[in-house]
Amino acid sequence: MHRSVQRLLKTLVLVAGIISLSGGPRLVSAIPEEPITSGPARSTKDKQKALHEICDAMARNSFFSGAVLVAANSQVIYRKAFGLANREWEIPNSIETKFRLASVSKQFCSMIIMQLIQDGELNLNDSITNHLPSYRQDNGERITIHHLLAHQSGIPDFTSSFDYRNTTARLLFEKDEFIKRFCSGDLTHNPGELYSYSNAGYVILGRIIEKVTKRSYEQNLRDRITQPLGMTNTGYDDPHKLLSKRASGYTHGPFRVQNAPYIEMNPAPGAAGAIYSTVDDLFAWDRALTTNKLLKENFRDLMFTPNTSVPETQAAGGRQHSNYGYGWRIYNVMHPTTQEKTRVMNHGGAISGFRALVTRIPSRNAFVALLCNQGDPPGSNGVWLTLNRMNTEIIHVVTEQPYKIPQNPPRSQDQRLYQLVCSKGVDTAISWFEEKGKKNPWGGSFATAASELLRSGKLEEAIRLYEYDVLQTPKKVWLYRKLANTYIQIGQLEKAANIVDQALAIRPGDERLIDLQNEIRCSFSPQRPRP
Repeated sequence: MHRSVQRLLKTLVLVAGIISLSGGPRLVSAIPEEPITSGPARSTKDKQKALHEICDAMARNSFFSGAVLVAANSQVIYRKAFGLANREWEIPNSIETKFRLASVSKQFCSMIIMQLIQDGELNLNDSITNHLPSYRQDNGERITIHHLLAHQSGIPDFTSSFDYRNTTARLLFEKDEFIKRFCSGDLTHNPGELYSYSNAGYVILGRIIEKVTKRSYEQNLRDRITQPLGMTNTGYDDPHKLLSKRASGYTHGPFRVQNAPYIEMNPAPGAAGAIYSTVDDLFAWDRALTTNKLLKENFRDLMFTPNTSVPETQAAGGRQHSNYGYGWRIYNVMHPTTQEKTRVMNHGGAISGFRALVTRIPSRNAFVALLCNQGDPPGSNGVWLTLNRMNTEIIHVVTEQPYKIPQNPPRSQDQRLYQLVCSKGVDTAISWFEEKGKKNPWGGSFATAASELLRSGKLEEAIRLYEYDVLQTPKKVWLYRKLANTYIQIGQLEKAANIVDQALAIRPGDERLIDLQNEIRCSFSPQRPRP
């Protein structure tokens, strides 16, 4: 395999792993510099035809469902919707469909912060505790607005926790309580030393905006950005309110498409990822970024200047110099054949049921918006990979470089494991995994395949995979629960009880484990009590 392609694969796997940990708004916007494509290079003589070929091919493979807008020379040259906004009612997506932007929302937060700096109400060197005095002093007085904007704070990202996806993301909290509980952990590195993506930083920025302006973040967004620009189809998402033409979100799993898990939007992801919009509104936003209507040029330049003085974490790519500005990544896309470099400003977003990518190409007065109402399950990246490949080839078309129709995403590890178990047995599947597989960083590398085996009635095979997962990650309590429930299904109550006991030794007092323990005890008959 070509070395450059190996680098691309490594980057995409890292990015997808980070995103899928949260099922939430983790936005990590890695656009591959060299796409994996198939077939001969094609001419971009007819840009509209080329763009439709790329988008239609990805929609037909079922990994893209959403809306696309491409502009060049400040004019829209392609604009089309694909797939379904609601699968149950078979309602198609349209240009007017509203999609969650996930971490694309961060650029709106950074704009409001820069407006307040321009107005003299904030300073980049202000510390957190200058504006949130209740924040823990030892860290808050060291972390500045600049560190938060540039992901250099060292505050751990709450979306990286497995508990966030399954529990925290579904609950309501008061804003200050959420920041205290989930955005105030011990630092992973000293502020200003390293780029490490953290949604916590932007949640804090959103609260600082509210404290300084004495208005809600939603009101600031409306007064400072959407109303002045006439972005009537953009706003702060609230899943409890009715919103016309809102797309439903789906998870494109390895075995089927499902409704995406519910997620609360306030206080988190909040300013880090709670905005919805349409492709047309995003184009209006892009055009405003070329003028002084919202912000003077010198402050806009700060947003679009990469903070190269610090390196990146390995999870972000491990580059020696960060390419993140304030709410944007700034880097070069190199064409794999012509070697021509194109400077882009980009950000992506991933949240339960949605993926988004926006890219600006200043040298061409060009803009690309890809909004998708499908997401990837933990451990998979087919949808995210599709959007990245679409975006790269669209950039090639816009810059009049040869383009290719991207390949379909490869068969997922979960699909491969399931098929190996069914065709050659559990031992073969485990051997393949140990030689060629990739471990899920949160554990449960076999969990999805095991769940599908349960659906297929292959209980013994599922148990063996769960048992293997528990041995590989012996501190992941959720895997013990999965295994115990499967033992119960086949009537092996003693084994289920033993597994629950082991899990309670790891996490005493866990309510779900205690409920499971009581269920097992009730299942033992009086003639056969548990010893």
